[in-house]
Amino acid sequence: MKNLLFVLFAIALSGCASHIPLAIRKPPEPNPMIADVLAQADLQQQPVRWGGTILSVVNHPNDTEIEILAKKLGRYGKPVDGDDTQGRFLARVDGFLDPAIYAHGRLLTVYGIIDSLVSRNVGEKPYRYPLMKVQSQYLWPREQENDYPGYYPYGYYGAYGFYPYGYRFGLGYRRW
Repeated sequence: MKNLLFVLFAIALSGCASHIPLAIRKPPEPNPMIADVLAQADLQQQPVRWGGTILSVVNHPNDTEIEILAKKLGRYGKPVDGDDTQGRFLARVDGFLDPAIYAHGRLLTVYGIIDSLVSRNVGEKPYRYPLMKVQSQYLWPREQENDYPGYYPYGYYGAYGFYPYGYRFGLGYRRW
């Protein structure tokens, strides 16, 4: 009986394990920012964890190059949504990544080594990109939109409060 309980406990604990790779959840120490890498050439071959929004994906014969608009990373390494950016960088991943899956606008966090600095154009403006050789990556799941904007799992939250307590007897109005 004790063995059965131990096995059930072990299975329950394994269900709590995170599917996000450890290299994505925990940043390396130190973890220089893109501006630091652009300013100091001696930071090449430095391990970094960066992430952001995918701008483009280009497949080459042996690897895939992803252009990413860098964003601040939140808990567990997920890029924080918003307009605050830290620049752009290129991530080179061994093998093929499907551009339909790694699509424009998806959130991606990568861990790897700074390989070099690459000059390319953004429109007609020259831009210097740090190029990262990726060792681990995590494509964040898409957030699903709510088809019923006022609906929450425990009831309807309308303009006047939590139904039925915010409404006068559930009639849809509140007496003042």
